[in-house]
Amino acid sequence: MMKDKLYQKSGVVIMHLARVFMTKKKGDRIETVSEYEKELGYARGTIQNALSVLKTEGAVTLESRGHVGTFVKEIDYKLVWMFTGIDFVMGAMPLPYSKLYEGFATGLYKSAEKHSGDLNMAYVRGASVRIQMLLKGAYDFVVVSRLAANQAIAEGLELEIGLYFGPKTYLSEHVILFADSTKQIIEDGMTIGLDPKSIDQSYITKALCEGKQVKLLEMPYNQIVQSIQSNKIDAGVWNLDEIKEKELQISYQSISNNAAFIETSEAVILTAKNNKGINNILKELIQSDIVLDYQRKVVNIEIDPSY
Repeated sequence: MMKDKLYQKSGVVIMHLARVFMTKKKGDRIETVSEYEKELGYARGTIQNALSVLKTEGAVTLESRGHVGTFVKEIDYKLVWMFTGIDFVMGAMPLPYSKLYEGFATGLYKSAEKHSGDLNMAYVRGASVRIQMLLKGAYDFVVVSRLAANQAIAEGLELEIGLYFGPKTYLSEHVILFADSTKQIIEDGMTIGLDPKSIDQSYITKALCEGKQVKLLEMPYNQIVQSIQSNKIDAGVWNLDEIKEKELQISYQSISNNAAFIETSEAVILTAKNNKGINNILKELIQSDIVLDYQRKVVNIEIDPSY
């Protein structure tokens, strides 16, 4: 019944209003019918009919306060979403090469399933690439570290963080790898691997090299270990989870005592500001407690990953 209404005369207006309401919360004032009439270019009656459909179906309950305006009294985001015409939500996250990533991906799908949502995920290397594609509209959201999200926002990109998952949900920690096992810190004269597409790896590498006379050699993140083992580079920043899970025989030193790097361990969901209402949709689909529970079970090998 709901889908049929989307193809009636007022269907376009219903979809538009539903997407507007996805950005609203209880207590918010909504625009007047006259304002919607001017914005959409549809007749007053068509707009009133569209509002009636949303109210009759129980998607929203509105309260008129006379000359003050009309306000949202109750809102059911799941019902509102069904009127938006959005069939599925598309996200992107890192390649699931660690148990934490596999568990996170599993949790995203399981949470969406529990809330009857259609979620599709792409797996893309490099936070900067994922963010660029998000801004181009290829994805509704991307998973990045809190540091990467804050860096992108600080640069003035029209983005916002929709959900936070807490420390050590993106990775346990970054470490610095060395070709020479006797080394513990980056020293002058070293050649250091740098992946410019990885906001976290690039940020940490540059911070560790600050004030040092070193050469930064650009390369994909997944080539850093091999480059160290072949002595092409002297050091590089890497994900500790992968070292442990693959049992790599390589020398490394912890850098977790640097508070500036803690944000790289937290997974967040990043959205584009112009994608109206997407954060309310995601908060319906993605429950952090469900995601983290499945992530924990995958990491502890209690269940197999499924994504």
